[in-house]
Amino acid sequence: MEKKMPKVLLLGSNVKIYNLPVKEVSLLEEGNLPAYGYNPGDDIELLAGKVAEVGGRLEECLTWLASYLTTSEMSPRIQSLAYGREKKVYQIFKKRVFRQRRVEDRGRQEHGWFMINQILPAEGRGSHKDHFVVTEESLETLSNNNGLVLIDDSGVPPQVCDDIVDLNPGLWCVAMGISVAHWEKWAVKLGDRFTLFCRLSDLETTRMEMDSSVNWETIVAMCLRALRTPEVGLWDSDNNRFFCHIVVEMFPHGILYAGPEGVFFRYKKGCLPEKSSPRQRGSVPCYDTMVTSMLTMDALRFNGFTFSRNCFYDLSKRVLLNWGVLSQNGYAFDEGLEFPDLDFASTYPDGAPCSFLENNADPTFVELPAFSADFDSTLELVASQIWNESKKKALRSFFHTPFLPRQSVKNGMGYDYLDIIVSVLHYLKEEVNRGTGFNTLPIFQLGHLRTTDPAEIDPVITLHNVMDSYVSKSSVLRPLCIGVFGPPGSGKSFAVKQVADVISRNYEGNPFDFFEFNLTQFASPDEINSAIDPIRASVAQGKVPIAFWDEFDCRYDGNEFGYLRYFLPSMQDGVTYVHGIPYHIGRAVFVFAGGVKASYTDMEKLLQPADTRELEVAKTLKIPDFMSRLRVVLDIDGIEVAEHLLRDSACEDELEELRRILLKRAFIIAHQMQTHWKTAARKTSGLLLRLLLAEYKFGARSIEAVIEASRAADRLVYGLPELIAPSAARIHARWRVDLERRIDQVRKRKGLRAVW
Repeated sequence: MEKKMPKVLLLGSNVKIYNLPVKEVSLLEEGNLPAYGYNPGDDIELLAGKVAEVGGRLEECLTWLASYLTTSEMSPRIQSLAYGREKKVYQIFKKRVFRQRRVEDRGRQEHGWFMINQILPAEGRGSHKDHFVVTEESLETLSNNNGLVLIDDSGVPPQVCDDIVDLNPGLWCVAMGISVAHWEKWAVKLGDRFTLFCRLSDLETTRMEMDSSVNWETIVAMCLRALRTPEVGLWDSDNNRFFCHIVVEMFPHGILYAGPEGVFFRYKKGCLPEKSSPRQRGSVPCYDTMVTSMLTMDALRFNGFTFSRNCFYDLSKRVLLNWGVLSQNGYAFDEGLEFPDLDFASTYPDGAPCSFLENNADPTFVELPAFSADFDSTLELVASQIWNESKKKALRSFFHTPFLPRQSVKNGMGYDYLDIIVSVLHYLKEEVNRGTGFNTLPIFQLGHLRTTDPAEIDPVITLHNVMDSYVSKSSVLRPLCIGVFGPPGSGKSFAVKQVADVISRNYEGNPFDFFEFNLTQFASPDEINSAIDPIRASVAQGKVPIAFWDEFDCRYDGNEFGYLRYFLPSMQDGVTYVHGIPYHIGRAVFVFAGGVKASYTDMEKLLQPADTRELEVAKTLKIPDFMSRLRVVLDIDGIEVAEHLLRDSACEDELEELRRILLKRAFIIAHQMQTHWKTAARKTSGLLLRLLLAEYKFGARSIEAVIEASRAADRLVYGLPELIAPSAARIHARWRVDLERRIDQVRKRKGLRAVW
């Protein structure tokens, strides 16, 4: 008996898209062009090929499905039906010039076309005249379908759910619109046989509260909060779950699933959210229909939706791989614009993810906890518009990953601080000896600055964005003023220099000059103006000077913060006075590094003293005026390991703090070894453990000093004998030898080390 082929209907708004490829030419090179109203030296835009007319996102889906089916054994019957008045959309594409750095890019000359502008119809969203109704003419097409792909471009999807379900028993549906609202009837009626794919911009352009946060935790939390609101109507509050499956794109680096199966999220390693594509870079508008087509093919394979953890693990991996190709290469061009060739093959053996199949550790794939009162409170904190210690703690726990593999916990006992130390030591050893130890950690890297702490990522990226914007402005009124706080040796200047180094890669030659001044070495405020003279000279040479004013909160004239008032003219008006004559400073970055106050919160407390007389003193010292002129504040945590973290009774929060500090130490040690010990092929566990656990007197500076001073022995293997002698090491560190011996015993019991 012949097997019945599945039948799928693509139903969507009646849209015509006109893709216009353009190129920019010079009238000097093309002197025969009839370009009226232009000057001979002008550049003008010409069509680079024929204008392609496509049937909107409906036809895009058909094109993707055709590409997908060529690699599949399936042959479904596919029909399409458009509704509503025809709307015309014009998309302008330009070719991006690639820097031919990679061998694999050299054969891609036909790729590289990206949309730089889109012209939409004058009609607004939600016109009721475009609503679809079931008629006798469309009845046959609308009946007896196994699946439905519904693509609405009006803002209000057709409210014919009851009719469609009656005509198609057992129907599954993949839907996509330009808003997440108005899909409630479909979600309630079809339940787990309904999948809504929505773009992040669909949430941003609604009344949902979305902001410009730069970390994945906050973006995911805001999405979940928005999707659970009554305005969207997809949340079943009675059963504390979503009615249907929801997939949210965060092109090109992230994708989120929320539904009856749970909440899963994947992001590209080392990448952060991109809120929108810069105009000069362009976008790839077909990325969303690609995903709906992939969802359709999976639904055809399984006759419905299977969003188990492993299924979404597979789907999300395929999506991000293909988005990476789209984002990098854009459209192809051969007389007209064409979709690029993508790989739709499953990442699983035999193409079928199984619920019992175990995955290797993947730090970029996150399974969030089930919705509960505790998780809801954490979600609200992460999505909130505040910044305090409670939010930092919520950020760190939102994408919670176990300290160690679950199988390492024996006899029902939990983790202790010794397990944490052993695990971080393993990461460090693999990294410095093989370069792979940090691969399984959710690391974000900016230059040589590495961190796994989302509470540290957010302000660093904010600093990067603000500095980058400031440097690229055509004109500025005053220096950009930044406050950096942290204990000595925490890496305050290192963080700013790494941000500057990354920004400098966008320019031919390094645009920055660095100046460092310690205010404790100044005898009087007049020396501030003298210090600004070389800064002004650097500006005159076309550079952007970055001036570190270290220990700006030191004492002068008997008062802490005694120097602050003398910076105000430079911070506000951008001038410095020499013998009463004002001189304009120009484009510069002033970094005020705290020495007395370890955090910005400590400075804020000066404005809320218990004694009103202390507030008057703060106002006299112009502390509020100084703080109001800061544009970015960066708090850098220290690397001190407190004794209370090294005890058997340490709670989970303390163990998490210990792990975070040790990982930060591990990143510093690995960087310094790469800098100073390049010739060493192998570093022993004993050496690494000593460096990891030591009590450092001056933070990261002490780690650098110990490693740099130990360079005298130039051997292939570095061990404890190669470390600096105790008589010199005491300047910077005190070794925790007793703790090292305890760790040694733990490692021997675990079979990780037979001999010390």
